[in-house]
Amino acid sequence: MESIFVLDIGTRTVMGLIASLEDGKLSVSHLIYKEHKTRSMLDGQIHNVEQVTQIVKEIVQEIRSLSGLELKKVAVAAAGRALRTVRGTAKVKFPVGTVITREDVLSLELQAVQDAQLALPKNQGYIPLSQQYYCVGYSVVEQHLDNITIGSLVGQRGQDADLQVVATFLPRIVVDSLQTVVEQAGLELFSITLEPIAVANLVLNPTMRRLNLVLVDIGAGTSDIAVCGDNTVSAFGMVPMAGDEITEAICDAYLLDFNVGEQVKRNLTDENITVTDVLGIEQNLKKSEVLTTLVPAVDSLAEAIAQEIYGLNGKTPQAVLLVGGGSLTPGLTRSLAEKLQLPENRVAVQQAGKLNNVLNLPPDSLGPNFITVLGIAYTGLTCPTMGFVSVNINDIPVRLLNIGKNTVAEALLAGGFNLRDLYGRPGMALTFEINGQMVSIPGKMGTPGSITLNGEPAQLNNTVRQGDKIIFTPGKPGEEAKATYGEVLKDYFGFCRVNGKNVEIKPVVKTGNKIISLEDNIVDGSKAEVVTKQTVKDVLAEAGFLGGSTEVTVNGKVLSLLDMSLCTINGKKAKLDDQVAPGDHIYFEPVKNLTVDNFLPGTVTKGTALQVYVNGEKVALQQGEKIWVNKNPAERTTPVQPGDEIDYQFCDKKFPPILIDIFNKINFSPNPPPGKTRLLLLVNNEEKEYTYPLQDGDKIEISWT
Repeated sequence: MESIFVLDIGTRTVMGLIASLEDGKLSVSHLIYKEHKTRSMLDGQIHNVEQVTQIVKEIVQEIRSLSGLELKKVAVAAAGRALRTVRGTAKVKFPVGTVITREDVLSLELQAVQDAQLALPKNQGYIPLSQQYYCVGYSVVEQHLDNITIGSLVGQRGQDADLQVVATFLPRIVVDSLQTVVEQAGLELFSITLEPIAVANLVLNPTMRRLNLVLVDIGAGTSDIAVCGDNTVSAFGMVPMAGDEITEAICDAYLLDFNVGEQVKRNLTDENITVTDVLGIEQNLKKSEVLTTLVPAVDSLAEAIAQEIYGLNGKTPQAVLLVGGGSLTPGLTRSLAEKLQLPENRVAVQQAGKLNNVLNLPPDSLGPNFITVLGIAYTGLTCPTMGFVSVNINDIPVRLLNIGKNTVAEALLAGGFNLRDLYGRPGMALTFEINGQMVSIPGKMGTPGSITLNGEPAQLNNTVRQGDKIIFTPGKPGEEAKATYGEVLKDYFGFCRVNGKNVEIKPVVKTGNKIISLEDNIVDGSKAEVVTKQTVKDVLAEAGFLGGSTEVTVNGKVLSLLDMSLCTINGKKAKLDDQVAPGDHIYFEPVKNLTVDNFLPGTVTKGTALQVYVNGEKVALQQGEKIWVNKNPAERTTPVQPGDEIDYQFCDKKFPPILIDIFNKINFSPNPPPGKTRLLLLVNNEEKEYTYPLQDGDKIEISWT
């Protein structure tokens, strides 16, 4: 019957144990423990290396003396206080119609674990995080599909999937430190596990693990938490509060030394406790008063544990098992049940003496504070492979902590391989705005990668063993999305006919005031304005009818020749700014054979004066004319071309005449008659100013008032 030697170094005590398996049960041969003489450890951390080392050596020497064994190998456990629990997320976009498989979800979970790993402290910046931490477990807390919370992604159809995990990591330096302590004590490390796992292996038998149970190991400095469900231990956590907080509350209330306060806490089974405080005053403490004093501290500890359980489990568990010396704190089970909204009988303290799979426990070792050391022994005996598993990935040796059933995924994670590369990342999407609306074009899907295990095709959840060889071939990323504006706006293209000729109608793309070619590639993040409606003028320009100048300037005023042309849409007269739709028929006839006469006022003809009436008498104005084209003398019959500049005058004055011009044509005395002072000027019965322009046939009345 092979025995195992175990060391459990705790905040308050160090325990040594020799045990063996007897018909599948743990049989204890020797169990001794010693308390630290001073507070050489606080909250699970060593503060005085020499004192801790000394007490460890004393335990080893005493066990050797009692057992007569040489004790070369030892089993240890890393405390839960060293665990780092962080959250990570991962997202993926599936092609339309994809049925999400368990393998897809597992890959997404592990990507989230890697995301969580990035949040860990980088103790050694030049060493990859995968080589600074072991991942010892994770649990999925949230899953979403197309922005809807969902219980499980497996078997669902959708495009945008994401999930969040709570992952737990153990710093490798902790393992290395334990190994160093063991070596300095003259021992060899036989196996290593985590305290929460060791306790779970002993207390939670396989049939219990299908239930959603939480195991809390409350020591002196920390409270370690393990969550189980679906036949596995899925998550670990730690609260840096435990029995010492209760002791300190007693010390603060009654001015006691820490060791005295610890004795008061352990003697709370007595109705009256006599102590001497730090001032030398003797006090007689009543149990009921002390318990009342401890309520805030107990509630605070319960609240911290409950919040960590919610964070790890995402919901209220079915039951909670408490172990460790701190689990004996009065009122803790009741307070924790309230915080978790559980019946009080669903939060229970597990006693070592009541474990069915433990034999020959000494009478003084039956409490919950002895379960951790027993769990380390049980785990070391029932899981002989505990320790490390070495595998080879792409000819690179990778060591991972063997905490149970190790998988290909965990090996890749430990090796620092990016699991996002397994399926081949899709190419980058092209995202841009058109007329204020966001448009996104997905990149092409990548080419899946492959995994082989010892030469055979493998999945992420395949089990790996010592010496296995893994070949990981990353997938190839997809091409980035590319598109031109012409490709994106192809539905806006069409044809109309101009004078029987097909003319393509194209959208116009602008960024600011700059017109972009439809052949240009769209830039990611760009914003463009697209004009999809075109006018007659736009189509005529596309058809080539508007080449060169289309304007003439007359006496400084710009006139459009297009307005003088004949234009119809589908047989109806049209204007240049009318809109054109695909399929329209446009007829356009440019104006031809233009002369100066086409641009002179229609009321004036050569040799004819402008006629007005002044106080009933006909008066002729403006006889003769002067015309220039492009500054050169011209006649009415002079041809006019687009771009020409025409100037003309009638009667040496610029046409048309104004009201004051009539005084040069009539006899009018500027002196008013007696009693009159104001000159009244009426044009067509309306009073006008001297500068009023006259038209042919105007009736003018002049009088003094």
